[in-house]
Amino acid sequence: MKSQAIIRVTLAAAMLSPVGFVTIGSAQDLDRDRDQLKTQQQLQDKDKLQTKDQLKDKDQLKEQERTRERERVREHMQTERPERPQHERPERGGGGGRH
Repeated sequence: MKSQAIIRVTLAAAMLSPVGFVTIGSAQDLDRDRDQLKTQQQLQDKDKLQTKDQLKDKDQLKEQERTRERERVREHMQTERPERPQHERPERGGGGGRH
């Protein structure tokens, strides 16, 4: 009787052990997969931030170029026809004095 009980316990343990290992293995696989997905998501988020920063930098460079172009046009216009100061009035011909 003792030997039959030992055999039954041994068989039961042998039958349950692989299931336990499979369950533990699956949990480890799930953890590893979750970690990989998390890492991939972090890398994608980082890429998105870099892309946003690059676009921001490009926009700043474009705005700087627009500003420089406006200044060039303004300087060009001033050299072609200098503006009169507003406090000066054009002289009227003919009368030299006050009435």
